[in-house]
Amino acid sequence: MKDINEFINQIIEGDCLEVLKQLPDNSVNLVFTSPPYNTGNEGKNKDMYVEYIDALSEEEYYKLLSGSLAEMLRICCGPVFLNLNYMENNKRVIYKLLYEFVDYLRENIIWDKGRCQPPIGNILGKRYEYVLLFTKNKDFVINAFKNNLAKGYERFFGNWISNLLQLSIKTDQTKYSGIHRAGFPVSLPKIFIDIYTNPGDIVLDPFVGLGTAAIAAKELKRKYIGIEMQKRYCEIARNSLKQEILF
Repeated sequence: MKDINEFINQIIEGDCLEVLKQLPDNSVNLVFTSPPYNTGNEGKNKDMYVEYIDALSEEEYYKLLSGSLAEMLRICCGPVFLNLNYMENNKRVIYKLLYEFVDYLRENIIWDKGRCQPPIGNILGKRYEYVLLFTKNKDFVINAFKNNLAKGYERFFGNWISNLLQLSIKTDQTKYSGIHRAGFPVSLPKIFIDIYTNPGDIVLDPFVGLGTAAIAAKELKRKYIGIEMQKRYCEIARNSLKQEILF
């Protein structure tokens, strides 16, 4: 294990399964991430990623998701948010993951993206994605009747933080949006980071892509750690984070 300070405010190029093993137990306050969906790299999805072949076997894909989730739970003393979109190529693995980690699964939030996207495979068009909330801390407060954590975010959740989040996928579009077709808006992680962490806390994204979750953390005066195996994405994320005004 290394000192967590070696990773603070860094975008680290590497395999997350290897990098995560170097982080100490309970050293970050929140994880927000979106692993690859294992789309198959076929048809319109052929160029989904630049250097990563998103067509793993079910065994390999389960190893990626379960191995990284186990490490995230070890490293994080607070909530772990996993954004996933099920489809033909990954649904068996996703539901196996939910079964295996059911003791840590606290909520399944439906993210209503505001518009229907074309189906990937012989399935219905996608209007929503999962944001799965895991935590090993059974005393972690997700919501409390006497302390309405949704204050300021009622337009997204309703009167309380709910399991339905309505946020347009077109929010926070940037000049890099076309480079990473599977990216999510900055507002998505920003909402949860703001609600469940404090300034100075550490936010981890082990599949950081173009740095969206890290950018959200920085804008909220949190520290960040991002891990990404694609060199081009790392460079874009680092450049974005250097900007005084991010968007």
